Amino acid sequence: MNRLSKTEKRRLSYSEDGKEIEAELEEVLDSVPPEHRKTLERMMISSVQLRSFASPPEAVVMKKLTPEHISQFLEGASQEMQKSYTEKFHKKLFTFLSMIVAMIFFVVVIILLRDDTEVMEKVIYAVGGVCAGAFGGYGLAKRKSDD
Repeated sequence: MNRLSKTEKRRLSYSEDGKEIEAELEEVLDSVPPEHRKTLERMMISSVQLRSFASPPEAVVMKKLTPEHISQFLEGASQEMQKSYTEKFHKKLFTFLSMIVAMIFFVVVIILLRDDTEVMEKVIYAVGGVCAGAFGGYGLAKRKSDD
């Protein structure tokens, strides 16, 4: 059986041109006797499979990364962080404005119902219960845990 020299093996494994490798492999396989050809083909297939397991697809992508790709990634990450900050700021602003509107409504109810204390007391308990349930209970705490 014809054996490849070490330099030929290196040249086959490190060559970038797939067609060149294919032609050389065909030459080598043609020179091998038919009874040994199947064994050699199986060994070559298994070595290719082992090589593909040894180098994951991420390694192929990493070889193709350039400084421009990294700059684009960092720019995108920066924009995402800025958008996240803006979104959190808007949520806090909305919560603050909602509390201000609720307090203004509460003060207006007190001013309008200052003469009728019985109704004002029921309204205050109802509004206080809603506020305690929304802000102190599930509503506000749940939203903060989701962030």
